[in-house]
Amino acid sequence: MTEMFCPWEPAQYLIWSANVSPLLYYSHFIAFASALAIGLAVLINNRETLRAKLLMLLFGLFSIWLFVDIVVWATNSASQVMFWWSLIVLIEVLIYVTAFYFTFVFIFGKLPNKILNSLSSLILLPLIILLPTALTLSGINLYDCVAEEGIMAVNYAYYLEIIAILGIAIIAISGLRNNNNNVSKLQIILFTLGIVAFLAAFASGNIIGSITGDWDLAQYGLFGMPIFTGFLGYLIVKFKLFRLKIFATQALITALLVILAGLLFVAETNFTRGVLGVTFLISVILGYILTRSVKKEIQQREEIEVLAERLKKANARLKILDRMKSEFVSIASHQLRSPLTSIRGYASMLAEGTYGKIPKKVEDVLRNIEDSSRFMAQSVEDYLNVSRIEAGNMKYEYSDFNLKDQAERIVDELRQVAMKKGLAMVFRSDIDGSGMVHADIGKVRQVIMNLIDNSMKYTKEGSITVLAHDDIKKKTVTVTIQDTGIGMDKETLEEVFEKFIRAKNANEVNVTGTGLGLFVAKKMVDQMGGRVWAESDGEGKGSTFHLEFKAVTGT
Repeated sequence: MTEMFCPWEPAQYLIWSANVSPLLYYSHFIAFASALAIGLAVLINNRETLRAKLLMLLFGLFSIWLFVDIVVWATNSASQVMFWWSLIVLIEVLIYVTAFYFTFVFIFGKLPNKILNSLSSLILLPLIILLPTALTLSGINLYDCVAEEGIMAVNYAYYLEIIAILGIAIIAISGLRNNNNNVSKLQIILFTLGIVAFLAAFASGNIIGSITGDWDLAQYGLFGMPIFTGFLGYLIVKFKLFRLKIFATQALITALLVILAGLLFVAETNFTRGVLGVTFLISVILGYILTRSVKKEIQQREEIEVLAERLKKANARLKILDRMKSEFVSIASHQLRSPLTSIRGYASMLAEGTYGKIPKKVEDVLRNIEDSSRFMAQSVEDYLNVSRIEAGNMKYEYSDFNLKDQAERIVDELRQVAMKKGLAMVFRSDIDGSGMVHADIGKVRQVIMNLIDNSMKYTKEGSITVLAHDDIKKKTVTVTIQDTGIGMDKETLEEVFEKFIRAKNANEVNVTGTGLGLFVAKKMVDQMGGRVWAESDGEGKGSTFHLEFKAVTGT
């Protein structure tokens, strides 16, 4: 059989021919550069991921299609045109199928089920079997070496491509509705827009060429690859999609430079080539600066991530140490409380003469031991309460009780202690309602005692006034403790209920405070649904503490 040729010279190195226009070289060149730059960058840095492999397969098939298409344009051999053209038909369909699979894996992170895989194979099988037959290519026009496509190329292949695009849209919609995948809605939308734009532009070229016969015009469809590359580049930078880091920036800049260099193929005058050359050099310089800037930013980000990870581990370790500290304080407090109770009890019994009369000097010493052990027992109790609060183990037994009555009893209990310190302690009541509240009576008594004890500690002379009052409109019952002590400045007022915080001039009056009493009081009141706060006109002007609970009504 005689070999037939089209009316131009044979191609050199398969792709160089006078039959190939500068526009065709340019469109193929930038698409080829964009595809390989991103595909290789992704695959090199993510070899183990299925996403990267499918992306490289998609771009690899597209690059092969570009090469084969140039060969078809360049050769003047009719037999070679028939062979390469039939291969183009198959590659086109494989590109659409790969795009479908890539979209599925991108959104759901896994391949489709076996049923869909089997269905895809069955659909492709007829095209593969009938590829070398007249049903795919029925002949060739020797005037321009354009093959005459049969039903498999014109109808079957195009229908498969349409189905693939519709499948991609369905996958995207399903991904937007499904919140179980690890891809955000914005990523899905941008990715889908990019890949659909690429496939639509790619298909438009074939449609334009098939309908109009103007295959030069059809080459504009190849610009869909840079569009998809742009969307993918944005995803990479915005969402750190493929962990490309600095290599991604280098690949994108390289693709841009290749595009600029490709313009030289379509430049028609020396002036245009000169302008393009200068633009290319400026782009190289700016690309280098941008790459260095991005590299520096990535290094700083990685350093921050390392520090954040170290901080996370240190924070976890601190939590463990804090829990161990709380456990130690709890155990130590329990161990200390029993002997302190014994010391206090025996000292009190000796001072009262239970074991016989003792000298006055010894009695004073025993009273000091009793007072010191009482203070130490109270401090141990504060430490124990702190450990319970921080561990979340503080238990509350709620009941209804009269807050005014409890405050009055506590004042009666502590009045003798105040008198020994030369302080007058007064209780007043201004209760219009029942005075009933719902809380843990034991914890509330402890809070009131802490507040009054705190006032006694920091009041050298004068008085302590305890007032129980209520507000019928607000439905609250309040106990107010007002002293004539050292007072507090504004800064101390803001942090007086914090742990281990004492007034700046506290040591001038009392050196035994731990700074825990008010902290414990506030924590317990907050957890019981009440409110406690402090007021003062300044240092040396006394302090006022308020304890407030919601009144119980309807009883």
